[in-house]
Amino acid sequence: MNNYKRILVLMLVGVMLTCTVLLSSCGGGNAEYQVKVVDVQGNACTEGVIVKFLQNDSQVAMQPVNKDGIVKKELPKSDYSIELVFTNSSVNSHYDKESATLSADKTSTEIVLMNGVSGEPTSLYANSPVSGENKEYQAYNIDVGSTYASLEAKERNYFLFVPKESGTYEFSVDSKDKVIGYYGSPYFVQSESVAEVKDNKFTISVSGSNIGSEGGGTAVFVIGVDGIESASDCIISIARIGDAKKSVADEPWTEYNTICEIKPFSLELSDGESLTYVNIEGNTEDYVFVKNEADGYYHLGTVDGPIVYVHLGEGAPYVSLQTVIMGDGLAGGAPIRKYFYDGDKFVKKEDYTDILTTYFDNMDQELYIYPLNDDLIYIIKNGCEGWWTESSPDYIFDGCNSEIGWMFACCYVE
Repeated sequence: MNNYKRILVLMLVGVMLTCTVLLSSCGGGNAEYQVKVVDVQGNACTEGVIVKFLQNDSQVAMQPVNKDGIVKKELPKSDYSIELVFTNSSVNSHYDKESATLSADKTSTEIVLMNGVSGEPTSLYANSPVSGENKEYQAYNIDVGSTYASLEAKERNYFLFVPKESGTYEFSVDSKDKVIGYYGSPYFVQSESVAEVKDNKFTISVSGSNIGSEGGGTAVFVIGVDGIESASDCIISIARIGDAKKSVADEPWTEYNTICEIKPFSLELSDGESLTYVNIEGNTEDYVFVKNEADGYYHLGTVDGPIVYVHLGEGAPYVSLQTVIMGDGLAGGAPIRKYFYDGDKFVKKEDYTDILTTYFDNMDQELYIYPLNDDLIYIIKNGCEGWWTESSPDYIFDGCNSEIGWMFACCYVE
């Protein structure tokens, strides 16, 4: 070999060595990359998911998950972003896209799929923790597991949980800068959490009496998460951690039996007549109701005074009992009931829902009123007493005179 050829060989060897060193320093060569897809309980997602490997938003490889929820690919050592494609609509499709990455040093990752909020939102009315004013909120349904949700900044964000089985449920949120709480039911959203929150978690015991016989929950729980300074995302987790605590909630309900005759009622107002409603912030002495034994109804002032009516349906000035029970087309209804105690001893649970429905069927169908009788006084004073009792978690008539708060739906003709 002449000198010229020797020089060419040496130069070629040098170039190859240099390239090898450069490739080594740049992470060259191949590596086996692994992506595992699981649900929020850690169970492998075995179908309906395709894993895509991307570089600079361009696909370099793709493969469906196997029976273990895993995809393995041998690829050049480099940085990759992972994107999931869902071919099954029943598979939850929310995951943390920012953390779904691989690199020369990080060759495996696990992606956790989360629930999303579901269904059409329900309108709730509650006092804003920021302004203190009563305002409308939109609340989405969430289910057991972890749910991905976007939060409105500087506000309380509401969600609805409808349990499908009895048990003790634990609720939590993913970061300490967001505060979770339990705020009652859709019709009576409380200003403060009615559950003890510790370490940004709380529990609720849901008895069998709160669950519908067809597997759909009859109880609706309002969950609130306070947003932070700017709009952000969060993960709300709900886990069934045990059986329901045994309580009086598991005792059977007793249906209230009417003591009055219920018959169809109608009223035609004359020209110039209108309904005047009790001002429940007014004076007690202005609203004395006297029973007329002849007609069985209560009259204002004397037995011969104007008949007192109960506005049961649409247009009631404070709360429509019919809307509470039947719902308004956006939110489902709620029963009207009461627990009775003798001191600390439980006595009975009484339900007024069915008898009130009978009154709805027999009230004036244009004015939505029925004459006040002993049935309606008993039902309202017992089934609704928390609404005007300031110490009750159901208190809604802020500033009312508690002695006449039960008259919130009462009116008479003037």
